Parts: sequence; C-alpha cells; structure tokens
Amino acid sequence: MEHFSLEEWRKYAKNELSEPERELYENHLYICDQCLEVYLEAMDEEEDSLPAMPGEEDFTTLVMAQITGEIPEEASKEQSGLPTKGSLFERWFPLALCRLYAHWGISNHVPGEKSSRSGVTLNGS
Repeated sequence: MEHFSLEEWRKYAKNELSEPERELYENHLYICDQCLEVYLEAMDEEEDSLPAMPGEEDFTTLVMAQITGEIPEEASKEQSGLPTKGSLFERWFPLALCRLYAHWGISNHVPGEKSSRSGVTLNGS
C-alpha cells in the first residue's frame, strides 16, 4: 500500500489539492491507519498556524449556555455581538409591504375587467 507523506497531508490540510486528489486522499484515510495518524498531525499543525479567535473563551461559554438553556437567547446575542431582533415594525413592515404589492398586482389583473393601460379585456372575450 502506498502512503502519503506529512508534506502531502499538509497540502491537503491547506486545501492546496485538486478535487480528484482530495477524494483520493479521503478514500485512503478509510483504509490506512498509518496515514490517518499523519493526517491528524498535519491538521494539528494547520490549526496551530491559524490566528487566535478573539474572545474564544467567551464564545464557548455563550454557546454552551445556549445549549443548556442557562441564559436567554436575546442576552446571549447581545453579549456575542450578534444582531438582536428588531422592533415589531422592522420585522412586519417588509412583509406587509410585499403583501400589499402582491394584492395590487392581482387586483390589476382580474379577469373580465379592462386593463387600465391598454383598454383590453383580460378574460379573452
């Protein structure tokens, strides 16, 4: 069995391989424990080269709190910097406007009535 080197697995971890090559590597991992260990080493190295996530500890704490239900969702969004739900107007106005436009579009095309633009009857008679 042919094995892939650490350098080859580094290329895989950095997404520097073509799609067919990636599939070959992935399929190889299913059957080769030796390469799986080398792959995990390459992934650990790649993870170490990524920049640190600011507020990583706070992020983890907030996610775990949401999972366990310890703090309300709104509070966690405010703390995490995610946008909170807007006012009732901000949430419903776009929907109401779309419904109004849809109603106007339908009422302008009622069969049997003349179109205001062309004077032609819309039901074909």
